[in-house]
Amino acid sequence: MKRRYSVSQVNQLLINASPRNKPLPVEGRFTSDKNNRLIYLLNEPASWRKLHKIPPKIVFKGTWRLNKNHDLELVLDKDKSQSGGEALVIKGNIISCDRDLLAFEVKSYDKNGLLHIRILKLSVTCFADEANRLNFAVKQQPGVLTLQGEWRLNKNQQLVYTYERQELKTRTKISNTVTFEGFWQINSANKLTYILKQSAESKFDFRAQIESPSLYPQKGMIKYRLGLGLRDQKKIKIISLYGTWKFSRALGLIFQIDYGRGQIEDIIFAAEVNFSAKNEIQLLLRNRAGEPLGITVVFARRFLKKLDAEVFLRLKAAGVEKSVEAGVRIPF
Repeated sequence: MKRRYSVSQVNQLLINASPRNKPLPVEGRFTSDKNNRLIYLLNEPASWRKLHKIPPKIVFKGTWRLNKNHDLELVLDKDKSQSGGEALVIKGNIISCDRDLLAFEVKSYDKNGLLHIRILKLSVTCFADEANRLNFAVKQQPGVLTLQGEWRLNKNQQLVYTYERQELKTRTKISNTVTFEGFWQINSANKLTYILKQSAESKFDFRAQIESPSLYPQKGMIKYRLGLGLRDQKKIKIISLYGTWKFSRALGLIFQIDYGRGQIEDIIFAAEVNFSAKNEIQLLLRNRAGEPLGITVVFARRFLKKLDAEVFLRLKAAGVEKSVEAGVRIPF
């Protein structure tokens, strides 16, 4: 028998076998299995299930998405048990994305009015789309969850996303902030990458351009310009990464970022070295493949000497007038 399904305002499953009948509320809870299928586990007596010919567990097939209220939705497929086309709207909050798992907090109320809080988890791969929005591709099931709003950096230079949604019973607007713990990498001239902590494959590759191609290490800052949103609603955003420039005798030039709570990560660069007529040393940064990043770090010789006298002497010995790669080039 084909049935139509919906979800009440308190996250309770509703079943309607016929358009002429009133939807039947079903006590239970939503969860997901290892294949990211949405499941509803019934909390109804066996006699009730037998009367209405409903199994103890209902497995739904469909496509995942997020709506404008940041509620989780599954648009049902049409098959022998589902009429298809309707969306099961599960109201709740995104609370984290860790180890490639997106955690979604679901609040529900039983027939006695008691509040139940559960966590629904989906295995995802994170990516940034052409509008630099945060996206989560659901593994093993169709669907992409897109955060439509604007993200920012917190005081620890980590990616955060804040949105407002309507609370279940009070109908009031509440604010929810999700922090995506990770670290930044620069691997391309037109891309800025944020890699999620404790993730096997998830990262956000943002389309970006360096704001100023010439950097001065005493400022301890790298600025990027990004376009957020679609073409007709694009907003320009400036991202500033704060850190300390250092030399490693084993690796080369490093931009060290403090993410708070004792977490320090390095962005490591290869470099081509030039000596200018202004008593400056210019390091033209490259990625691991030796491709230019469009960034030049300009050191006054006195400043460079304070950082690492030995490196400075090696550069000076290579010759003032010629461009060299030896000395600080990273051995990959």
